[in-house]
Amino acid sequence: MGGEMAGRIRMYLTKLNRKALTVSGAIILLILLINLHRYEVLNIFSFMKENVIVIDAGHGGIDGGTGKKNDILEKDINLQVSKKLKKELIVEGFQVIMTREEDISLEDLSEISGSRYRRDLNARKSIINNNKPLVFVSIHCNSSKRSTAKGIKIYYYPESIEGEKLAKCISLSIDENFYKGYIKEENMKSEILTEDFFILRETEYPGVLIEVGFLTNPEENRLLRDDEYQRQIARAIKKGILKYLEEARR
Repeated sequence: MGGEMAGRIRMYLTKLNRKALTVSGAIILLILLINLHRYEVLNIFSFMKENVIVIDAGHGGIDGGTGKKNDILEKDINLQVSKKLKKELIVEGFQVIMTREEDISLEDLSEISGSRYRRDLNARKSIINNNKPLVFVSIHCNSSKRSTAKGIKIYYYPESIEGEKLAKCISLSIDENFYKGYIKEENMKSEILTEDFFILRETEYPGVLIEVGFLTNPEENRLLRDDEYQRQIARAIKKGILKYLEEARR
């Protein structure tokens, strides 16, 4: 009887040990997977000390940007797209700094004298430079005397090699993921341009200014109000930024 009881105890302990080993193995595997994911997210920053990206939502407050009276204004679209881009980048592990997160202009944050417009731009420049970002993106909407003008345009400073690389990566992503993948427009392409914009000229870090569409085009005006349309633009911009950073570390 004692031998039978001892055998049962040994069998029970063996089952417990196996169960414990299985549970321990699952926990170890889970920890390894979590650490691997963290490595994949953080590895993109391994060659840099920081992981900051600055998003500049153009205009704001008293400065509505382009748009008609009693219609949606550029400043509102800029902020909506910028907030969606912020969410997209945070998911990837970036620290995101916004020049504004509400409907305000920034001239009161500037320490220089001059016109309201000049002080507003100076404040945006200071926010970018003081945060030492990997890149920055300034979000705007376009306008034209021609109601047929449409499409996304990406600007970089003519003398910025890194700005050009960033613009090309974002452009390719928009063409592939937004035009071709989302709105199913095989022939639509974003346009890369150079421009001597203050925000591009006076900043010390790679950056682009993106005009996400024309408010003077009735169709794009309607689409730019749509949450999912804005989200898809933001996602395409994010993927372009990731591509640029991936190429920069090679």
